[in-house]
Amino acid sequence: MKAYLNSPHIKVTQGIPHILSQTDDAIDNDTRHILRFGTGELADSLALDKKLDLNRHLVEYFGQKKKALLELKSKWASIDHLIPYLNPYTVISFSVSPQRLIDSEEKRTSPLYKRLKTAKKAQDLGCFVGLHFDPVVIYDGFEKDYQYLIDDIGRILDPEKIIWISLGLLRFPPKLYDHFIENKRKNLLTGEFIRGEDGKYRYIKNERIKVYRMLYKQLKAIHEDLFVYMCMERGDLWREVTGMEMNDNEDLIGLFDKRVKHLFGGNI
Repeated sequence: MKAYLNSPHIKVTQGIPHILSQTDDAIDNDTRHILRFGTGELADSLALDKKLDLNRHLVEYFGQKKKALLELKSKWASIDHLIPYLNPYTVISFSVSPQRLIDSEEKRTSPLYKRLKTAKKAQDLGCFVGLHFDPVVIYDGFEKDYQYLIDDIGRILDPEKIIWISLGLLRFPPKLYDHFIENKRKNLLTGEFIRGEDGKYRYIKNERIKVYRMLYKQLKAIHEDLFVYMCMERGDLWREVTGMEMNDNEDLIGLFDKRVKHLFGGNI
């Protein structure tokens, strides 16, 4: 996110009534899709929430509205303060990586086993959970580390209560390359990169297909019905990895709608 934001500081928005009013309008005005709202894209959803008490209002709102989903996305395994308010319309999601990567790149975040244990607690409390393999990083021995990670997911979590799993290989804008070098993080630059149509550096296509196929196959081995999707990849890569035709965003949104309807027994 450092390549996109102009400030290293965390900005907290406290205008909850205004946010909920806008959310309400968006839900009521869109009758074509099941809307999904999320926090955790530009900052962690749970890391400061016990102190700031922001999510409680959102969780309560979506539980009462019953027409859309809220996703809280985090690397911090702490939901106890939200337990009285949790409901099936709140998805508790965690970014997951091998512990080796968490140790080297995700300082002061929860270890993998705590994230998975907290996800299981959310499932037991009646919530669906999401998992985000993003970014997936290639390094010596990464294949074994990701296999161990997926084995842990299959051992700890109930696959029928995993609402979605995202896969996204490491990608970054050019100015982030200099950041990696300056901060001695060359370990993230293992592999061969090419600059894509969107200007970002990515692993070469054949390598991406190989890694995505590996992860997709391992996840589907846990449960064939798991909904696994890829982030910011073109339709030709979707076809190579999953066999599905994905021509535009509407196709992907349609998959999300279908998944939610399946898990909730129809429209929510």
